[in-house]
Amino acid sequence: MTLNLALKPDKVDTPRLPRILRSYFFGSQTRIGWEAAVAVLTLAFASLAVSPAKTTNGVVPGSPSGDSLARPCKDTGTGSKPSKATRKTGKQNSGDVNAAASRSCLEVHSTALEIQEFLQAYGREEKWNLIEEQVSEDMWTFARKLEKDELLQFTNRDANSEGVNWTSGLVFVQLRTAELAAGFVRVQVSARFRGYGQNPDRFAPQKESWPLNSNGGLENHLISVLEAHFKSTS
Repeated sequence: MTLNLALKPDKVDTPRLPRILRSYFFGSQTRIGWEAAVAVLTLAFASLAVSPAKTTNGVVPGSPSGDSLARPCKDTGTGSKPSKATRKTGKQNSGDVNAAASRSCLEVHSTALEIQEFLQAYGREEKWNLIEEQVSEDMWTFARKLEKDELLQFTNRDANSEGVNWTSGLVFVQLRTAELAAGFVRVQVSARFRGYGQNPDRFAPQKESWPLNSNGGLENHLISVLEAHFKSTS
């Protein structure tokens, strides 16, 4: 069988072309051998080999996707750069240890400055009553006054403080950031609480404040606010 290539364009039976090409290709195997047939097949699909690299869901491989702009923390013992104080002294202070042990942690594709500025703006919007504040390149610490309801919401009471008529409280918050690879920053939040009130038991030691254990609510709240912000901007 031969393919009549002399036909004029308006005389070519378009629907028959695939069948004609198949017949021509398999017929060529007996006339010109397998090597020539393979060469024809290679040329037919050459355009597929030079097509652009595919992406996954429209995201270029290696770039952070929308969901990866905020991700759970990996092992805090690896991958982060030490703070300036740690690099100078070679030692890790108690604040480093406390932050590393915090249950509230998030890794964000951003900068430490942007993270601090967002949470500080959030605090102003929520009208936090700050009585002390310190800011550095990789840390933000502050003391905030709490109403009675907030104190009870974010803390656990123990036997030593049971029965106290609470009036107010203080929370000491430490927010640390550490640079990671690929433009991510690890954010760790820890909090310590002190409650103020009166103990109606006249036989108990009289004092005006008690240290209280965090239940993780405040730390997790700040992390969730940060996560929601960076996922919404993706």
